[in-house]
Amino acid sequence: MNEEITREFPDEGSFAERIFARFDSIDARLEKLEARSYDTRPIWEKALAEITATRSDVGEINVRLGAIEKRVAAIETRGDAIETMVDAIETRLGAVESHVAGLRSDYGGMRHELLDTQREFKRMLTSLLESLVTFLTDTRDLMRDNDARLKQLESKLA
Repeated sequence: MNEEITREFPDEGSFAERIFARFDSIDARLEKLEARSYDTRPIWEKALAEITATRSDVGEINVRLGAIEKRVAAIETRGDAIETMVDAIETRLGAVESHVAGLRSDYGGMRHELLDTQREFKRMLTSLLESLVTFLTDTRDLMRDNDARLKQLESKLA
C-alpha cells in the first residue's frame, strides 16, 4: 500500500463557508454571463420559425397524402369493379365451356350414329345391288334359255 499520509489541507474555513463561497462563485459566473448579454431570443425565434415551417411542410404532406389516399381508394374501387367483372366473365366462360363440352359430346354421339348409319346403308345397298345383279343374271339366263327354246320351236315349225 501507499504509505503516503493523506495530505492535510490548510483550514480554509468551515464547511458552510466553503459551500457559500462556491455559491458566490456560481453567482459571479452567472452575472458575468448576463453582463455579456447572451440573449437567446434570436436563437429561439429562428427555431420557432423553423418549427412553423416544418409544421407547414407537414401540413402540405398530409394534404398530399390525403389526395394519394383518395386516389388509392378510387383505384381499389376500380380494382374491385374489375375483379367483379372478371369473376362474371369467368362464370360466363365456364358456362360456355360447359355448353361446348355438351356440344362435343352430342357431336361425338351423332358422328357415331352417322358412321353406324353409313355402314348400315352400305350393307343394305350392297345387299340390294347383289340381289339386283342376281335378278339380272337370272333374267338374262332365262332370256337365253327362252331364246334357245324359241329357236327350237321355230326350227320345228319351219
